[in-house]
Amino acid sequence: MDRIREAVTRARTDGKPGERTRARTVAHGFGADEVIDGGGFQEVRCDFERFARNRIISNEQDPVLASYRILRTRVLQKMETEGWRTLAVISPNSGAGKTVTAINLAIAIGSKRGTRALLVDLDFYRPSISPYLGLKEPPSILDFLEGKKSLREVTVKPDLPDMLLIANERLSRKGAEHLTSRRADDLVGCGPTEFGAKVTIFDMSPVLGCDDSIAFLPKVDCALMIAASGSTRASDLKDSMRVIGKTPVIGTVLNKAPSGFAQREYYY
Repeated sequence: MDRIREAVTRARTDGKPGERTRARTVAHGFGADEVIDGGGFQEVRCDFERFARNRIISNEQDPVLASYRILRTRVLQKMETEGWRTLAVISPNSGAGKTVTAINLAIAIGSKRGTRALLVDLDFYRPSISPYLGLKEPPSILDFLEGKKSLREVTVKPDLPDMLLIANERLSRKGAEHLTSRRADDLVGCGPTEFGAKVTIFDMSPVLGCDDSIAFLPKVDCALMIAASGSTRASDLKDSMRVIGKTPVIGTVLNKAPSGFAQREYYY
């Protein structure tokens, strides 16, 4: 592991003195010899010590990775068949593991050669991607939505597989207003057109907790529903499916299931 971190450090400092280093990242634990070109985006460091306790994939030997690779393959197959590029990760209520699923799916997609993922935190009530990854004061998507910065200025390249991130650490009660704006349209279109992303993943607020997700979902191609075994009620799932309208739901992830059950029914 120390060898990997040393390689990351060398990749970060590679360049001529006085010049801004082009973002080049060695994916932590995901084929350490491969250097990923970050495309000039600001590079940020993850705190990998947090990954295990936050249930985030940390390396190629992580047993959780197998489940997310299955999920990745099924999601990509469906999206490629339909010609879809944007995916919202949603849940009826908080506590279902929505953000963990969004992060791990983005990592799994990015770890497949030639398949870049763009992950965007649009949960303005409980933004969690940045603290889960251990990032320190990254740019905020709200700076873009409020017209203070460009999309490229708020997009960063974590030291992970081929994955870009637009994070957030600020709360907002104007989520629906921001997410129905022209800038939100630009955000949806930037992944494939400007950033070369195969899939753009939006981590949304819980569907039944506010109107943010309902306002934004008509802009995306499809959604992935997250439920928690033992806590998400069937009635909440039905209500969520009803309020999201015509946005296609490509599947449901069952989190927090007993281990034997989870291997068989992780995605259905």
